[in-house]
Amino acid sequence: MNKKTIKVEKKYLLIPVAGSKGWFLPVDEMQFLGVYRDGELLEEHEVILSKEPRCWACLYLERYEGQELELRLEGGDESLLELVEASDVLRDADTLYREPTRPLAHFTPMHGFMNDPNGLFYYNGQYHLFAQLNPYGFGVGNTHWLHAVSSDLVHWEEMPYALIPDESGRMYSGGGVVDVENTSGLGKDGVPPVFLFYTAAGSKSRWSRGRYFEMAMAYSTDGGRTYQKYEGNPIVPHIAFMNRDPKVVWEPEGKNWVMFIFLDNCRYQLLYSKDLLHWEEGQVIPLHTAAECPDLFCLPLDGNPDEMRWVLWGSTDTYMVGRFQGRKFVPETEAIPGPIHQICSAYSDTAHSPGGYAAQTFTGLPEGRVVQLSWIRTRVGEGPFSSCMSVPNEIKLVTTEQGPRLTLWPAKEVELLREESFSFVDRGLEELERIPAQYLGEAMDMTFRFSVRPGKLLAMSIRDVLMVYDPESGRLLLPSGAYEIGPVGDTLELRVVTDRCSVEIYANGGLFHTSIATVLDPAKIQVTPVMVDPGTAVDLEIHKLKSMWD
Repeated sequence: MNKKTIKVEKKYLLIPVAGSKGWFLPVDEMQFLGVYRDGELLEEHEVILSKEPRCWACLYLERYEGQELELRLEGGDESLLELVEASDVLRDADTLYREPTRPLAHFTPMHGFMNDPNGLFYYNGQYHLFAQLNPYGFGVGNTHWLHAVSSDLVHWEEMPYALIPDESGRMYSGGGVVDVENTSGLGKDGVPPVFLFYTAAGSKSRWSRGRYFEMAMAYSTDGGRTYQKYEGNPIVPHIAFMNRDPKVVWEPEGKNWVMFIFLDNCRYQLLYSKDLLHWEEGQVIPLHTAAECPDLFCLPLDGNPDEMRWVLWGSTDTYMVGRFQGRKFVPETEAIPGPIHQICSAYSDTAHSPGGYAAQTFTGLPEGRVVQLSWIRTRVGEGPFSSCMSVPNEIKLVTTEQGPRLTLWPAKEVELLREESFSFVDRGLEELERIPAQYLGEAMDMTFRFSVRPGKLLAMSIRDVLMVYDPESGRLLLPSGAYEIGPVGDTLELRVVTDRCSVEIYANGGLFHTSIATVLDPAKIQVTPVMVDPGTAVDLEIHKLKSMWD
C-alpha cells in the first residue's frame, strides 16, 4: 500500500486513468484508491492508473475544503499514486467538449463511462439530468450519479457528482421528484425538498461486500443543487434477488406517492407512500421481455385530459398501458414489446448494435409534457468519455387499431441546434447522392418522405447504416434487426437524427423508434441510395446540427 497526505486547498483531485476494453475492468489489473480522514474511509474507487492515461479524471474536493486527507493506493504499481495531484484546473480544460470523437447533439459526460439515465426532473426553470457514471474508468464500476442541468434540454452544464458510492454499495439507478407540498416534512425555509431515490447496490464493491440490494434516498434542500443521504436508509429493505431501480411519481387520484421497482425475472412491483419516507408493498406485475430500470408516467389518450392513462415501462422499451384504481394498477393492454427484446442487446460490442436502453422520463414537466431520454451505448474507444444519451423524445399516447400505443418523436427543443438547411420535393431517389456537401454534417436532423410502390423495396444508407423498407411485409430492415412498422399507405416517412456515433430512426408518426450505435467515422456522413427504382420519388428536409457545447 502506498500513501500520501494532502491539505485540501484545490478544487479537483486529478487521476490518470488508463483506457480499457470491454464492459468490466480487468480484475487482475484492478487497483483501489481510498480517501481517508483521521483513519476513516470516506471514498474507495476501483481504478487502473497509468503513466500514459486515456484521460485525467477528476474527483471533486470541494466538500473536503480545508481538511487533511490521506490517499491510499492498493494493488498493481502502487508508485503510480505519486501521479495523482490536486489542481484548480482540469488537465484537458483546453480541449474538453471539443474532442473529435464527442457527439455534437447528444449529451456525454465530461469524463468516464456513462450508462442509464436516472432521476430526471424539472424544477424552477431547469431540467436536471442524472445518470450512472464511472468517472475513473471506461467500463461498469464505481457507480456514481452524474448530475447536469439545462434550461432548454439540449445545452447542458455538468455539476459535481450528486451521489458517490459508500459502505452500502455502488449508487445504482432510480428516480427523482420534487416534493412540492412538502409531504415529507424535510423542506427548509419554504424551499420544497428534492428527492433522489436510488439502489444501494450492496455486494457490488469491496467496501460493501456481503450486503443486499436495498432502496435508499438522498434529498436536497437547496433546489436540487446538492444532496445528502437520508439517515433512515434503507427506506425499502431487500425484497427479492436484485430488487432495484426505484422510479417514484405522484398519483393524484389516490393521493399517493407510487414507487415502481424491478424485482427479478421480468417481475416488477408497486409500492405506496404518503410521505416519501415510509413505504408499503403493493402488487407484483409481470412485464414480459423487460428487465430492470422501470419507468412510470401518466399522459392523456389522444390528448384528451379526461382520458388519462398510466404507462409501466421496462428497460427494453417494453410497456403496458392501464389505470390506477386506488392502490391497484389495472392493465388495459398486454405487455407491448419495444425494438429491443433482450437485455444482452444493450450490452453488445458489435457495430450497428441496438443502442437505446433504460429510458426514463422527466417528472414535474410543465403543460403535462412527457419527455424521455435513453442511454445509447456508443463504441467510442478514444477521448475522455464513453456512451451518450439520446436526443430528448416527447411521448404521446394515441389510439390505433391494435389499441392504445405510444409515439416517440424528437422534442421541439432539438430544433434549437439546427443551422444550415436544405430541401427538395418529388425528386428521384438517386438524387440523394447529389445533396450539396455544405448541408451534410457530422450531426443532422433529416426527414424523408418516400413514395411506396407495391413490390418495390426502398433502400438507403446513412452513416453506413443500411435501411431497407419492404412494403409487402411492412417491415423495416436494419443492421440491428427487422421491425414491423405497420401500414404506411403510399408514403413512408422516416425521420433520422444522426451524430458522430449514433443513428436514431423514427417511422409511422413515431409509433416506431429505435437507436443504433454506429462505428465512429467522421468521413461517413453521406446519404446513399442503395436500390434505385426509376419510379421512386422522395421529398427531403435536412438540417445540419451545430454542437450543443458551443
